[in-house]
Amino acid sequence: MNEYLGNNIRTLRKAKNLTQEQFSEQLGVSFQSVSRWENSITYPDIEMIPQIARFFGVSTDYLFGIPEEDKYARLAELKDELQDLPEGATDRAIEIIQTIRLEYDMRASEKCNFFFDLCYALYQSDVKKTSSLIDELRKAAELFFDSNPNASAKSLVMPYYTRLEEEEYIPAFLDRFASDEETVSDALLYNRYLYRNEYDKLEVFRQRRLFRLISELIEGDISWNNPQKPNDVNFAFWKNSLLLDFLHSFNDEKPTEDHPIGCGLEPDVFVGQRIQLGQLRSCCFATLGRTDEAIRVLEDAISLMEQVSVIPNGAILCSRSPVLPTFQLRIDAAPEVTGNVFLKYADDTKPDYTVAGGVFPEIFYERLMTDKRWAWFNPIRKDERVLALAKRVKKLASIKLVRQVY
Repeated sequence: MNEYLGNNIRTLRKAKNLTQEQFSEQLGVSFQSVSRWENSITYPDIEMIPQIARFFGVSTDYLFGIPEEDKYARLAELKDELQDLPEGATDRAIEIIQTIRLEYDMRASEKCNFFFDLCYALYQSDVKKTSSLIDELRKAAELFFDSNPNASAKSLVMPYYTRLEEEEYIPAFLDRFASDEETVSDALLYNRYLYRNEYDKLEVFRQRRLFRLISELIEGDISWNNPQKPNDVNFAFWKNSLLLDFLHSFNDEKPTEDHPIGCGLEPDVFVGQRIQLGQLRSCCFATLGRTDEAIRVLEDAISLMEQVSVIPNGAILCSRSPVLPTFQLRIDAAPEVTGNVFLKYADDTKPDYTVAGGVFPEIFYERLMTDKRWAWFNPIRKDERVLALAKRVKKLASIKLVRQVY
């Protein structure tokens, strides 16, 4: 029997000027139970130890009188033992996790190390991950995630915990503890299914991930490469050609003279990226003195915007790439924002989804006609053909889109 526990409970109770009866009422037990604890006849139930510690504002280690150096040495031993357990030692694994959960009440910064090490040890262990074992880990997870406000600490732990958690609890766990950014949940699920060799479930997240990487490559280049210096145009045009050629090859398609951006095909999941690449390509042509080519590319990009503008809300855009065979986006017009069309993942039913792409005529018009950062358009901004094209874009940007539900 741990003699420190009974003595410490008695000392802490008296420090609060409570009788055994008053203290027992706070805990919902009999005063005889309190008397037996304080006289080291019995222990409190193991599930009650943290409750007693919280009541007195101390750690469970303080209640047991464990010296700091012994506490951490014992914790290290438990984690090492957990990591080395054989497949059939499930009961011992449960005991270790329960001991750590109930007896180690650490500060927030220490909790990250404790829970990360706990998850990592179990992840590395050969022990069979049964439902009862994961149930015990889940209790520790809720304690950690509910009491730790440190976002970076949570992000360190979540990949390992997500790999271990049972499938039926994953959605609720992500909704409760993961970041609001959909990319965070997708990354966690991607790593989970990859680790577990569940390739059928992995595929949707693989395709999403690849789509995002390509989108970020193209859209990041557009943002970084706003034409500001005349001597950048050749390099900008080279990069634009490289990205456009890649996009065409990736989607197994060939551009034509009249359709250098959309290839004369229906809008696909990369329609927003095509329009952005087309606009940058057009302004490069303009400042290089290749006016006819600039207008031809501009016409094709604007034609894509017009095609998207008449697609019913809720309709599906498909991928033409053999590498994204089942990837789809859903048209989602924003009635309160004039002209804008947002794209979301077709299989995402959440109301507060992350936008996966879009078509934005107002931004396109500003770049084409007024934005000083896009001054490479200056040589053609007064061209009658460009003015006629600009009117078409302005019409898309100024009309509030009201579409029937598909």
